[in-house]
Amino acid sequence: MNKHSLKSIQEKEEEIKNMFDHISYKYDFINHILSFGIDFFWRKKIICLLDKFNKEFNKGKKIKSILDLATGTGDLAILLANKFDNASCIVGLDPSEKMLKKAEKKIKNNFLEKKIRLIKGYSQYIPFSNETFDAVTISFGIRNFQYIHLSLREIYRILKPLGILAILEFSKPSNYWINKIYYFYSHFIMNRIGNFLSNNHFAYNYLAKSIQSFFYCENKMNKLLSYHKFNTIYIKKLTFEIASVYLSKK
Repeated sequence: MNKHSLKSIQEKEEEIKNMFDHISYKYDFINHILSFGIDFFWRKKIICLLDKFNKEFNKGKKIKSILDLATGTGDLAILLANKFDNASCIVGLDPSEKMLKKAEKKIKNNFLEKKIRLIKGYSQYIPFSNETFDAVTISFGIRNFQYIHLSLREIYRILKPLGILAILEFSKPSNYWINKIYYFYSHFIMNRIGNFLSNNHFAYNYLAKSIQSFFYCENKMNKLLSYHKFNTIYIKKLTFEIASVYLSKK
């Protein structure tokens, strides 16, 4: 990677961080409206699948440490804390300070300050030692990783042997008409509503484009994870294949 491309990626990363800082105060409200509340179901589903496949592949071994990357306002971290009673260490990591402040308020309201720790940082530089976590979760964040190969390398490093990586991300519906409807909604309705409510014309234009540009089919995601030594164990498509859960283990 030359200096020019590296600078370009760094500038893009900073631009995205600033965008999330700017929309943080309305982020949850807008997302729940745009998804018609389905995002609650999706997050609960990834947690149920994580629990199910940990029991199946790790012979009932308890998940005690979890890293939630791109934790945002902490919705998934809170659900993880409520689901995994034996987890003594749940860490939420995100580059946006203002998103983390929103997460902190939610965590306090749920009396989970002793269970969830929030850290400002980036996925390509995870500030933990080798083999620290039993599981890593990423909910609608991987498409924003500007250094995706470095990030996956770091995730592999900090996962314990047989640790599970659970990814929830938008995907491309295979049905022609559903795909057309979804494309129209995300490009011509979602971004307009999001931009109006957030008063940020860059934010939801970017989010709509990022969804389309990241669309990973099952085979492509398998190749990406396999390249970084993960074994994909399960893929679950959700709500007309608009989103998918990818579970893999170290």
